[in-house]
Amino acid sequence: MFSGRACARAALTAALSAAVLLAGCTTGSQLSADGSNDKLVFPAVNKSWMYGGSYPLVEALRKLKPGLTKDQISGLLGRPQFQEGFFGVKEWDYLLNVTNEAGAPQLVCQLKVVFNSRNEARNYYRKCGDAVETLAEGKWRKYDNAPQVAQATLPASEATLVVIPAAVTAEPVKIDKLK
Repeated sequence: MFSGRACARAALTAALSAAVLLAGCTTGSQLSADGSNDKLVFPAVNKSWMYGGSYPLVEALRKLKPGLTKDQISGLLGRPQFQEGFFGVKEWDYLLNVTNEAGAPQLVCQLKVVFNSRNEARNYYRKCGDAVETLAEGKWRKYDNAPQVAQATLPASEATLVVIPAAVTAEPVKIDKLK
């Protein structure tokens, strides 16, 4: 028979182990309540569990807007493609192969969806190459900031991109090949 103290110790050990494992699944972004001071971390592309990313329909990408639930977003884009964790997840990351109207590949981008406390999308961020954009008023606009590569102890192939927030410009980003 286990004593009460041994059971308590076993429960504490299990809880701490679970917390450590779940913490290892997050991307490391520091998110503010209203999105004004988000410090974004885009995971390394090679960490996606879906090799090569997905090919979303352009129509699905056009339906993205603040207020969508996690179920609605997964209906449009599928489940997130990186190890976001299980409980209290506030961001989902995708690796997308964006095509034009004819279906020809144009860009490989990372998409980050940030959720509010009600698990509704509050912000969308897209990183294509070095350019980071945010979805504002139905249009992708330049997210005016200076992306910095995280100075981690990881090999260069596993480095992540850290984005420091700044103002969003009012001019839309033109991507003629997608229109």
